[in-house]
Amino acid sequence: MKNSKVSLLPGLSLFLCFCLLTGTGKLAGMYGGHPLLLALAELLSFALPFALVVFSMRDQKKLRQRLKRRQLPKGAISLTVKVGITVALLSLLLNLLIYQLAGLAGADLSAIALDAPQTGLDFTARLLIIVVLSAVVEEIYLRGALMTVQEGIVGTSACLLFSGLAFAMLHGSLMNFAGPLIAGIAYAYLTYVFGSVWPAVLAHAVNNLYYMLVLWITDTYAAFGIWNYFAAINGLLLLLFLYLSLRSLENMLVKEMIPHFEKSAGLYDLWLLVRNPGVAAFVLAFVAKLILDGIG
Repeated sequence: MKNSKVSLLPGLSLFLCFCLLTGTGKLAGMYGGHPLLLALAELLSFALPFALVVFSMRDQKKLRQRLKRRQLPKGAISLTVKVGITVALLSLLLNLLIYQLAGLAGADLSAIALDAPQTGLDFTARLLIIVVLSAVVEEIYLRGALMTVQEGIVGTSACLLFSGLAFAMLHGSLMNFAGPLIAGIAYAYLTYVFGSVWPAVLAHAVNNLYYMLVLWITDTYAAFGIWNYFAAINGLLLLLFLYLSLRSLENMLVKEMIPHFEKSAGLYDLWLLVRNPGVAAFVLAFVAKLILDGIG
């Protein structure tokens, strides 16, 4: 019974999270997207799955260590911020590329390609809900609880890849899949090397804050044709921050301030995670949403 609980409930939590995100999002939209409703929807969508994962744990010691505030090595905050900006830039450019390939070049890319909530929230509400709350609750569940359980089953590389896939599918769209996939892997890596979920929270918040900044810039200066140069500017910034991130990472690895990957069985490890009945239900729900959205 205990073995089945440990193996089933973490996967089932993803299915629950996906259903809650879809359902509460539509419900909040029906009532005008009030900030309190949006905050409650975000909180419930990740708090309940988090509780389900915690309930499945035999030992919560590692989870408590990851959630505990701890002294990070020198350069950790700098690397985290650089990674957050790099991920934001790469996600934006990938979204633009995908929409171009899909033949939507004439669409309002400043709103669509960014995949940012268009809820009419004021600045304070966006900052608290989209930047802070979403980063905290999503990382505590995905990279805090769920990844901790999975690391007891498989190796590092499989956990990182699965974390990215799960994060991308929770966004519920193929058009916005590549960016969250890379972001999820990056946040999982930060959690692994620093032994804490809070660097992932910071990087996630930096990513969301950048998206808010992009929306403000494109909305404010759209009349000046800034969008014609925006992709090129972001491309140059991406090269800069990618270089800075890799230099910082290399420096910390050489000084052995962060660990290297643990051994992993590769694709077989990933299969061990995917074959979970709860994960299968999550994947089917994701596919069903894609089909229904396509029909709609």
